[in-house]
Amino acid sequence: MPERSRPPLFATLAIPMVGANDKGQPPPWEKLTELYKILPHLFAAAAILCASVLPYSEGRSDKVIVVAVILALQLMMRFAADYRYRRRAEDAEFKHWLLGFVVISLLSGIAWGTSIAILYRGSGPEAQVVVLAVGCGIVQSCAARAYMAPASTVLVILIMIGIFNATALSEDNWLMLPICLAYVAFQASYMTRLVDLEQARAAAERQTDTLVLELAQSNEKLRRANEQLMRHAATDDLTGLANRRSFDASLQTEVDKTTASGASLSLLLLDVDHFKRFNDTFGHLAGDDCLRRVGRMLKEECEARSYSPARYGGEEFAIVMPGASRQEAEIFAAHILAMASALDFPELALPAAALTVSIGLATMDCTDDCVHALINRADQGLYAAKQAGRNCARMIERTNQTDVTA
Repeated sequence: MPERSRPPLFATLAIPMVGANDKGQPPPWEKLTELYKILPHLFAAAAILCASVLPYSEGRSDKVIVVAVILALQLMMRFAADYRYRRRAEDAEFKHWLLGFVVISLLSGIAWGTSIAILYRGSGPEAQVVVLAVGCGIVQSCAARAYMAPASTVLVILIMIGIFNATALSEDNWLMLPICLAYVAFQASYMTRLVDLEQARAAAERQTDTLVLELAQSNEKLRRANEQLMRHAATDDLTGLANRRSFDASLQTEVDKTTASGASLSLLLLDVDHFKRFNDTFGHLAGDDCLRRVGRMLKEECEARSYSPARYGGEEFAIVMPGASRQEAEIFAAHILAMASALDFPELALPAAALTVSIGLATMDCTDDCVHALINRADQGLYAAKQAGRNCARMIERTNQTDVTA
C-alpha cells in the first residue's frame, strides 16, 4: 500500500477540527465538548494573575486592576459559552457550535495577549521575564490542544504573539521579533506533528471499526451457513421433513422429557401402501412426487398440533407426538388415514382413494418404557395394520392390540 503523501503545513493547520469533515463519520462532539470546558481557562487566568504580583509590587496596581477586569470578563464569557453548550438541543448543528468555539477562542486570545502585554509594558526586567514565561506557558498549553482544533489554536497563538510583539516593539525591543518568529515556527511544527498523529490515530480507529464490522458480518454469515448446514444435515432432501437421524434425536429428547415429567408421549409410524406397485406403474418421478405430497400433508397436519413429522426411510414416515395420550393418538391416526385417502393426483388419472397408508401407533408408559420399546411397538402396530388389509391403524400395547380404522 503506497504511503499517503503528507499535506502541506498550512493545509494541516487550517483544519477547523480534526475529523469534522470525515465523510460517513459522525461529528466529533467529544472533542468539541473537551474544548468548551472552562478548567484550562481558569488555570490561564490564575497564571496571569500570579505574573501580576511583581508589577503590583512595583507599584503598578492600575495594571493589575485592568488585567483582573479583562480576565473576569473573559471567564464570564467562557462560563456562559460552556453553560449554553451543555444545554444545547439534541439535534443541534455541529458547525454552529464549532463556529461559536472559534469566536470565543479568538476573544480569549485577545484577552490573554492584552493582559500579558499590559503587564509586560513598563515593568522591570524581572517582572517582564516572569510575564514572558507565563505567556509562553499559555501558548504551549494552547498548542498541546491543537490536535483537536488546529485552525483556532493557530489564530489564538498568532493573536497573542502579535499583541506581545507590538508591545515589545513599542519599547524598541526589536530582538523579540526574531525570537517570537522562531518560537511560532517551532509551535507550528509541533502542532503539525500532533495533528498528523491524531489523524493517523483516527484513521487506524476507523480501519479497526471497519475490520470489526466486517468480522461481525463474516461471523453472522458463517453462523447462518452453519445453521443451514445443520438444517440440511437434519432434513430429508426429498420431502423437506426431518430425516432419520433428526427423528432419532428428537424422539430420545421427548422420551427423556416424558420420563422426567410424567406427561404423555405417542409415536406414529406410517407406510404408503403398495408403493412399489405405484413406482412400477407410474415411474420413479411420480413416486417421488407421491412421497413429497404425503410429506407436505403430514407437515401441515402436524404444525397445528406441535407434532414432529419425519421421513423414517423409503416410503415410511414417523410422527413424534409430545403430550398426546392414547386416545388423542388414535383420533389423529384416523384423521391422517382420511387425509391420505383424499390426496389427489389428477395428472395420473388415479381412481378415488387410490392412495392409502397403514399406521402403527404406540403410547409411552412412563414407568418402564424406552425409545427402543416405543419404536418396536409402533413397528408391530404397522405390521399388524398391513396384515389387517392396509388403510388402517393399529396400536400395540403390552397386553393387547387396538384397531383404528379409517
